[in-house]
Amino acid sequence: MIKNKYIRKILKYYETLWALEHYRALGEWDQNVYMPEKGTKPRGKAAGKVKVLLQKMFTDKQFLNLISAAEQEKDLTDVERGIIRVLKRELRDYQKLPAEFLEEFERLTTQAYAAWVKAKKQKDFSIFEPYFSKIVEMLKQKVEYIGYKEHPYDVLLDDFEEGLTVKQVDSFFEQIVPEIKELLDYVKRSPHYKDKHPLEFEEYDRDKMYQLNIKILKLLGAPFNRLRLDESPHPFTIGIALGCDVRITTWYHKYDFGRSLTAAIHEYGHALYDLQQDRALRDTPVGGGVSYAVHESQSRFWENIVARSPEFIERILPDIYKFLGSRFEKYDLEDYVGYFNLVRPSLIRVEADEVTYHLHIYLRYKIEKELIEGKIKPKEVRDLWNSMIHKLFGLKVPSDDKGVLQDVHWSLGYIGYFPTYSLGTFMSGLVLSQMQKDLGKLEDLVNPAGFKQVSKWLKEHIHRYGKVYPPAELIKRLTGKRFTPRPFLSYLRKKYKRIY
Repeated sequence: MIKNKYIRKILKYYETLWALEHYRALGEWDQNVYMPEKGTKPRGKAAGKVKVLLQKMFTDKQFLNLISAAEQEKDLTDVERGIIRVLKRELRDYQKLPAEFLEEFERLTTQAYAAWVKAKKQKDFSIFEPYFSKIVEMLKQKVEYIGYKEHPYDVLLDDFEEGLTVKQVDSFFEQIVPEIKELLDYVKRSPHYKDKHPLEFEEYDRDKMYQLNIKILKLLGAPFNRLRLDESPHPFTIGIALGCDVRITTWYHKYDFGRSLTAAIHEYGHALYDLQQDRALRDTPVGGGVSYAVHESQSRFWENIVARSPEFIERILPDIYKFLGSRFEKYDLEDYVGYFNLVRPSLIRVEADEVTYHLHIYLRYKIEKELIEGKIKPKEVRDLWNSMIHKLFGLKVPSDDKGVLQDVHWSLGYIGYFPTYSLGTFMSGLVLSQMQKDLGKLEDLVNPAGFKQVSKWLKEHIHRYGKVYPPAELIKRLTGKRFTPRPFLSYLRKKYKRIY
């Protein structure tokens, strides 16, 4: 696949960079799953040193000369051009950010994560706020180091979605927010509207729930010789070695079993993207998902479009009865379809339905943008959050763990990440539209053979390309058009006007 002599030398050098990233990912997984609280400071110090080592290797003069020489070559393949593009994106930070900055930020976010866990447990934003303030301060400093043309937040958006700008995100939300609010109003006026469901209050056994999650993931085709499922304070996926070692987590809350199941299926969607990488790309700069939004299109496709469908719920109902026990047998299929597709104003983003979810993202986007613009200070975020929740949903936030502390992202320094959740969800509508043109109606594919077809289609059209093409180009190759939110809006209207 790789013919160019400079690219071959680049990949040989990159093997060590890949190895360092491999162990850095393993450390991140351990931090979230198994690491004891007192391990925070040494882990932060080690992570900082590894980041500086990566910077030193990335900015080695010989390596830079190889990239420059390869860039001048003609007749490069798509993969070879992709390798150069991705390396230049990674070099942006390594060349413009001082080593002291990179080391300090790694140390800070490791400590901030531990502070967030403690703050969330104690429901007290003031425990986390000093770390959050420092993160925001450092990210604003990063923006100045990197430089920007139109808006400072563009730098941070681009970290997670190549080429994404405030202008584009503003336009996106201007299109979807009015329609989301209109659909929510329609649902709330429906005689079938409910603001709670009895299945939310049924207690379940944690070990039985774990077994149910495993059974459902196996139904979808999960290969547990290359995948593992664990528990963490916030569900996540991390590819340790693409194609052969991907870790996912879920959570258990004793009640409301759907939170655990849908989180596991969501993370499996991410994992499948990593597991189905083209073998030749796995340990190269173009291995992995091309962007957070494209990654999210995969997780949200499985979590929402597949797993919340009546056909899927009917298929897994015997397993729910088997693993969760007699209390769950008094509910029929209609009850479970209503439970998994309950639309209502809510406090928690990851538990939000397909309709209101995007208002949660809009809230976070507005707050992040104003933080980076300097219009608000981190200490003011809790009050702004609570007021926006009331304005958007008519709800009062009872405690910080159900408000400003609910997400892990800010503790990791991930400002600019949240918009990709909505963009990725709307991309899943494009995926569904194209897939059904090739494979037929999704409801006919909700079976083991059908899941294999769906996974194969996703691999052929999205997964196998890794980062070879920029996200906008990948979407255009898939659909023949630029990204548009219309197909997913149509999906939402059709589905929920049928249910309600």
